[in-house]
Amino acid sequence: MRRYSSRFSRHDFTQVQLMALLMFKTKMRMRYREIVDFISICPKMMKILKLCKIPHYTTLNKFFLRTGSSLFEKLLGRSVRLFDISNPWIAIDATGHSSDYASRHYEHRIRRKRKNYSKNSIAVDTKTQAILAQRARKGPRHDSIDADALIRKCRRLRPEGFSLDKGYDCERIHRIIREELDAESQIPQRIGMAKSGKYRKMMLFGLIREKYNRRSIAETVNSVEKRIFGEENRSRSERTRNKETKLRNVCYNVYVRARALSNVLVIAFEGFYRAYSARLLRFLMSGFPSPH
Repeated sequence: MRRYSSRFSRHDFTQVQLMALLMFKTKMRMRYREIVDFISICPKMMKILKLCKIPHYTTLNKFFLRTGSSLFEKLLGRSVRLFDISNPWIAIDATGHSSDYASRHYEHRIRRKRKNYSKNSIAVDTKTQAILAQRARKGPRHDSIDADALIRKCRRLRPEGFSLDKGYDCERIHRIIREELDAESQIPQRIGMAKSGKYRKMMLFGLIREKYNRRSIAETVNSVEKRIFGEENRSRSERTRNKETKLRNVCYNVYVRARALSNVLVIAFEGFYRAYSARLLRFLMSGFPSPH
């Protein structure tokens, strides 16, 4: 990411500072005005981000609008490098993010349902629970449409195999995984569908439940992401809603890695404390005669 978007800009804030504020806004589930008000009463945050002054809320909004969707793809790729991933087993799943402010209770009372939503398709490493690839678009849409691009994006990681649910039961997807990526596919057949295709027929007796059940990790990731960062997109246009979905995926990877590092520090501190306490106890007991 370049330091500034243009050499003719005012250079009040760097793009890294603005992106950090957007990610913090996503984590806190705030609006643009709310995050600016929060920073104004939190000088420690300004010191961490090295802000000389408080940005106007429209500065954050305009930065988000002019940022291309490809940048969030690159940020997701950078966030994957934070994890130690080698020959992963990947689970693919999709979920929806509402595109309005109405609650489900309100929809039930007026007896109307959402017309559309933003669909978030992700590929997840089942070991680290990191999001490896993403596809965001307007829903409703069939899951298998975005599966091809997700699988090919994971080629660089040399995956061991893929677990997908029955919604992805398609000979084309099997062929991409097994022939192009030279990996293993675990996709059960849909009930009542014709048993056609070389690889689909293999799933009649070749489905390994232990490997297929790893697919639930992707559902866990979707659940955690919605619980931590919210499930609604506040943007109005389809383009900005898709970018908001991708930004949420990037924030999730950073959040998971930060939690893992904090757990390591806590475990190391506990180990040091126990060792130090045992040593101190032995030192104190050495000064007292042993009981007879």
